[in-house]
Amino acid sequence: MQWINVKRYLSSLLVAIVFIIPVVIFLSMPKPEGVWINCGISEISPDFTTEMREACRQLRAKNNLQKPK
Repeated sequence: MQWINVKRYLSSLLVAIVFIIPVVIFLSMPKPEGVWINCGISEISPDFTTEMREACRQLRAKNNLQKPK
């Protein structure tokens, strides 16, 4: 009778560990820093502010200058 209780306890513990490990991994992942802007549509989308458009233009100009010829 006692062996059945040990098996139940171990199986419950295993189920709990299987569910807790992914939660801990997910919560320990680093949070992305900064803001990601899709500059591909910044010129035509009304959702972008003037500052965002200007930042995209500067980034595009900087990347065009750094490309090998």
